Amino acid sequence: MNFKTLLHKNLVKVINCIFFFLLVFNCSSGGGDDSTPPINNNDTTPPTVPTNLVSVNTTETTTDLSWTASTDNIAVQTYLIFKDGSNLLSNTSTSKTITGLDPNTTYTFKVQAKDTAGNTSGFSNEVSITTPAVTAELQVASGDIETYMDNIIDNVPGDSGDNYTVPSTNQLNIWSLVIDAILAENISEAVSKSSEVNYQITEFTDTSLSPNQVFYILEEKSSQSNYWGTYVFSKTPTRDNLILMAPHIKNDTNTGKQAVYCFKNNVAKAVFISGTHRCNNSESSSCSGTTSTCGSSEAYRVSDMAHNTQSAFQKTTENVLNTVSNSVFIQLHGFGKQPSDPYVILSNGTRETPTTDYASLIKDALLIEDNSLTFQLAHINTNWTRLIGFTNTQGRLINASADHCSTSATTTSGRFIHIEQEKSKLRNDAAGWIKMSNALGSVFN
Repeated sequence: MNFKTLLHKNLVKVINCIFFFLLVFNCSSGGGDDSTPPINNNDTTPPTVPTNLVSVNTTETTTDLSWTASTDNIAVQTYLIFKDGSNLLSNTSTSKTITGLDPNTTYTFKVQAKDTAGNTSGFSNEVSITTPAVTAELQVASGDIETYMDNIIDNVPGDSGDNYTVPSTNQLNIWSLVIDAILAENISEAVSKSSEVNYQITEFTDTSLSPNQVFYILEEKSSQSNYWGTYVFSKTPTRDNLILMAPHIKNDTNTGKQAVYCFKNNVAKAVFISGTHRCNNSESSSCSGTTSTCGSSEAYRVSDMAHNTQSAFQKTTENVLNTVSNSVFIQLHGFGKQPSDPYVILSNGTRETPTTDYASLIKDALLIEDNSLTFQLAHINTNWTRLIGFTNTQGRLINASADHCSTSATTTSGRFIHIEQEKSKLRNDAAGWIKMSNALGSVFN
């Protein structure tokens, strides 16, 4: 075989190998099953018009739409739902629940089909609906306020689930009107406005007290969606300047029930109870400070009522502070005692001593109830730094800090008392709660 013949055969072999390699490579590197199918630019036929659009089950804020399916020469990809002439959303099935509607408002809806080539059908028939006005009426109940509130406390969500929602500015404006109406004893207005944010007013007569006492309970309706907490006001308070607060009712064991116990037995002005565990929502608060309560050290959560300014808890505090001129806010907390800790840590949110030193007065009254208690007071022992509530947004508000979210107060109004309690002495059960109740009763007599 001569050299030219040999060279020709080898070149043929090389070319065949290259062709085989390219063929295999092209076959194996093509799109898989999950690749996006190419748009058929040759398809210009639109789907048929959706028909029989109907709306049913309309509530104050929702309605259910359904329609008869369109057909297409290739495939219908999605349906475009229009509200008042504007595209609201797309949907792959032939039914959709529309949410976020306003009460007592008229809306129109229509639907359009779209195929995989981007062709759209004509519009379906148009339907018009009017959401009903919010139904608001005063609820009435009686019995023991402790039993009623304990049931609410026992059923608030725990540290997971993201049940808690941050109220919008508009919702907080409505909430402010509700609180002002309650404080002005305009209960009919409070009933009407509270319904706009899914809350109701229950007029509760406590028949376990003599004489019977009437309380107004601002609580969320049974179909809960906000979880902003429960707020109770006395119609005829015996101690009209005493406000009890429990922002961590799930994390700080029994502080919610203790607060209600002290509220009832002193017939105080009001009690505020949080609506979820402080770690319920995974979103971080923008306010300063950190905690390891929810796991590793991190920013406070938006569901932490003591460390967030955009909340019904904060707004209620603000309105009561501005309306009830002599109000004093007692915030009950709990902690796990370390060997070097006292049983009780008291703070007014600053290092300053106010004219009326309620923290010291409460300490003295508690010692009368139980002389085995030990204490630290942040404005007396200025070297004490543990659990003194300086990042508490209600404390900052009440003490008139420059920025309730980010700046600790430097002067004290004397109207905010932050109480941290070891469990066994004061928080464990009614035998401990009565000590705090009696102490508060003697100070605010």
